[in-house]
This record gives sequence, structure tokens and C-alpha cells, in this order.
Amino acid sequence: MPLASVVIVFGLFEAALSFPLQSQVSAPPRADNYPLSGVVVDEKKAPLVNAELTFLRDGRTIAVLRSSETGTFAFDSPFLGEIQVVARRLGYKARTTTLNLDVRPSTELLTIVLETVPSEVAALIVTAGGGRLAQFYEHRKQYAFGRFMDREEIEKSNVRLASDLFRAVPGASLRASRRYGNTIRLRGCQPIVWIDKVPIRDVELDEVAVPEEIAGLEIYTSSMTVPAQYMDRGGRSCGAIVVWTRIN
Repeated sequence: MPLASVVIVFGLFEAALSFPLQSQVSAPPRADNYPLSGVVVDEKKAPLVNAELTFLRDGRTIAVLRSSETGTFAFDSPFLGEIQVVARRLGYKARTTTLNLDVRPSTELLTIVLETVPSEVAALIVTAGGGRLAQFYEHRKQYAFGRFMDREEIEKSNVRLASDLFRAVPGASLRASRRYGNTIRLRGCQPIVWIDKVPIRDVELDEVAVPEEIAGLEIYTSSMTVPAQYMDRGGRSCGAIVVWTRIN
């Protein structure tokens, strides 16, 4: 063995002897597939199908899955201790649930209740026809001062969060949200979010939409570029994010 290798190995061994407790504490406690099961429901306790569930530990994603036709889900956590479960579905506000997994698995079913956003959104998602995207393409031709992304461009971006689509948008800045995902600021201001022509105020895009659900995206980075129909009636001089959802 070369001399340099001997010195490195000896140094690592000496460090391990000097700080045995520190090394033990920093290593995350592992579990033998801690079983966790639950159900995602709305405010009326009706099960929500195809809700996205993101499992995180220390801010890092460890798994992503979707609820079944009965709203249920099952996940075998490789870790003990504290984890977060973020549940999202189009038309509902995202919800983060913090769990402290014990050594003994719980037999209780975790119930996650999602709060609906304005009822008009759900109605439009169900009733709107495929021709509605004609407005998106019409706007792309009409408003040269906006930024537009269609379904093909969104798929090519291969992002996990809708906010990640803004990383290359001039005037947009992203910061980690305290709730979930990222906050989006357009020239330092929080834009209003529109989903299928319905305004949803005081929410972040990651809380109400995922890339897989977006058919078209319109971005207006300042109040001077926002079309009249997307102006914030609340009086804030910010930009706007307009989301056109997919109809499955």
C-alpha cells in the first residue's frame, strides 16, 4: 500500500476513535420498511383519487406516489423519526403533515383532508371543453409581451415543481417556501394565480398545480404587461400567472 494511502487510512481511523458519538448521531436512524398507510379526502370526507403525495426527510424527497381510486395510499418508510407528507391535487390547497415515526409501527390510518380552492375551479375542470385552449394560443399570438409555455415545452423541461418552470424567466425569482415548494416573485412582487380563468389569491403556484396537470402557462412579469382580463382587482400592481389545466 502506498505511504499516502496508509496516512489517510490511519487519519480516518484516528478521527473515528476521537468522535465516535458524533458519527453515531449524524447518521439518520433507519427502519426496516416502517409501514405507513392513509387516505386523502376532501372536506366532506369523500376520497380524492390521484392525489400526489410527496414524502420528505430533512427537506429531501424520499418518495413520491399517488392515491388510489379509493383515496388510499401505502408507503414503507426507510427512516424512523420525523418526516413530512405533502398532499396535493388540482383544485385543492396543498397540505403538509409532519409525522414522528416511532420504533413500533402505528396501526392507525392517516387521514389527510384537503381544503378546496374556489368552487369555480372544480366546475371548470369538469365542464370545460378541449377548445378552451384556443384562448391560450390566441393570447400567445396577441400578447407579445408575455411568456408562454405549452404542454410540449413543459414536458421537455422535466421539472418536478411547477415553480421550476420560472427559473429561466427574466424578472422571476424563487425562494424555498415555508409551506411547500417555492415562492415565486415577479420583479419582487407576488403575482396573482389564475387557474382556468378563475383568480386564486394569496397562494403559491406549487400549492395548487403540478407540471403534469398544466396544458398551457401564461406568464406576465409586471402590471404593465398583464392583459385587462387578468388584472388583480384587489389593486396590487403585480404580474400574473395564468394556468390552463389538462382535461383527462
